[in-house]
Amino acid sequence: MTLESIYYIGQTLAVIGILASILMIWRQLKQGQKMERAAAQRDVLLRVSEWVRMVFQKDGDAYDTFVLGLQEYDTADALSRMHMDKCLSEFVFICESALNMRRDGFFSDGTWDGIDGTTIALMRTPGGQQWWDFAQHIFGSEICAHITQRLSEIDPDTPNYLDLVPTCRNRLKELADIADAKAEKEVKRPSKEDSKDAEQ
Repeated sequence: MTLESIYYIGQTLAVIGILASILMIWRQLKQGQKMERAAAQRDVLLRVSEWVRMVFQKDGDAYDTFVLGLQEYDTADALSRMHMDKCLSEFVFICESALNMRRDGFFSDGTWDGIDGTTIALMRTPGGQQWWDFAQHIFGSEICAHITQRLSEIDPDTPNYLDLVPTCRNRLKELADIADAKAEKEVKRPSKEDSKDAEQ
């Protein structure tokens, strides 16, 4: 074997080594991207899970305040509106994070569809629409443009959040029945003056 042959073999092995290194780096980058994508989705889904826990609390009247607020926001008392501000703002922030990560390739279409769909369903409730009328001015321009565009594209007959989550309508009916029963009790209860007149 001549020195020239050895040189060419050496050069070929060097090129193969470089190509193998490039391939390894490419595979590591792909694996790193997959891990980043999984971590990004996991973080957003964790925020969604925390939001669900916040809304569907068993203790107190947080859930009742939430569903009543989705039905009517403008005429609710200040504390109820503050609770709605917290719940709806948090989900819009979640949607904004998901939107940005999806554009950067770190979010799957399926997961995005669920978060985006829930956001639009919330904004399409009567109370959600009232809230969004003023709240859209406090969020980033990209998420506001996205939500506003999506709302304009939705068929008006499409179910909103109150229709999609059966417990919402059920609880609203229970709360209405409780309010009716309370009002009926107040009407039937004699006033102090009536009791005095009856005694005389």
